[in-house]
Amino acid sequence: MNKKKQMQFNLNNFLLATSIALDFVSKERYKISLGHAKRVAFIALNIGIKMDLSKEELSDLCAYSLVSSIGLNQSNDDKDFCEISNECVKDFPFLTQNKNILKYQKEKIDGSGIFAIKGDEIPLFSQIIFLAKTLDTMYDFGKENIKNRFDAIEFTKDKLDMYFSRQIIEKFFECVREVTFWQDMLNEQDTLIFIYSSLDDFTQALDFEKILKITTNFYKIENPQSKLIELSEVMCEFYEFEHKDKLTFLIAASLCNIGKLTLGKELLEKEQDLDIYEIEKIKTYPYYTKKILQNIIGFSDITSWASKVQERLDGSGYILSLTGKDLTFKDRLLQSLNAYNALRQNRVYRELFSHNEAIEILKFEASENRFDIAIIEDIDRVLKES
Repeated sequence: MNKKKQMQFNLNNFLLATSIALDFVSKERYKISLGHAKRVAFIALNIGIKMDLSKEELSDLCAYSLVSSIGLNQSNDDKDFCEISNECVKDFPFLTQNKNILKYQKEKIDGSGIFAIKGDEIPLFSQIIFLAKTLDTMYDFGKENIKNRFDAIEFTKDKLDMYFSRQIIEKFFECVREVTFWQDMLNEQDTLIFIYSSLDDFTQALDFEKILKITTNFYKIENPQSKLIELSEVMCEFYEFEHKDKLTFLIAASLCNIGKLTLGKELLEKEQDLDIYEIEKIKTYPYYTKKILQNIIGFSDITSWASKVQERLDGSGYILSLTGKDLTFKDRLLQSLNAYNALRQNRVYRELFSHNEAIEILKFEASENRFDIAIIEDIDRVLKES
């Protein structure tokens, strides 16, 4: 591995960590308990093991399951959701040659689904994920409710040869006979232990550019209009960052607002009249950013930079109220760029302030010792010309 151009990356480790963000999106849409993505992966893996899938296939089945809701925040239309989700994972380093898994994740075995394909035309992984997601969405296996378990089993019987194939239902019924199958979904730690114990370690050396392509999908989910990566790249070139420093900084920029997905769309798009409780809730997002990223192997520096975007030099920021002596140059640069980007473009897709207006605001903040004035002046000169 060339440490100047690559880092060790484990796809399922990354997706298990980032699934927290997708869980909040699913919770908002479907009103189900957190841990949904992991439960979908848990159910899918149990079925896959019963079907004697290879270690590589199990790894990919888990990854597809964990990321299957990635398009949920970008569309209310089922067809668009499936196509967006499928597009998002095109650059993911899967181990097997499966195609259109997430595009067909809502197809029904009798051909009555979105794309009207049926039977073996539907990829096996798509069929398994459809069963797992449908049942956990409807019956929320994260809550202890014995009746829901029986109802879920009856539902699968009723939908045999309509929604689900006989082959998959038979394997699912083998799973539900085991007490541990239900109990392990009640505790997220038990779910995680099962997932990790069921997978071989397929960690691989990936180019930083490939990892950035993966993380950019989460950046687009949070705010499709954000220009933070582009702005960061310009400033990295200006400061003549070495290749590794530049790419890891861009990865941090792509993930520094991932915690905002825990806040819900309604709150994020609310532009004014925020009450004190909503303001305090918004302040929690860097906490979730750190909580998500700190579980990703090899992301320690990226986590450190990304989780400090709301800290300020005078200690007035959050979540740790750090002061200037605790903040590195890269911390300060990402904070400044994140603030500039927020002033220039908001979530409801319209320009807020011109470059000069944004810089004027940031220079005032710098005069109050909240931002690094030297960086703000560089941003003013470089981005005005870009």
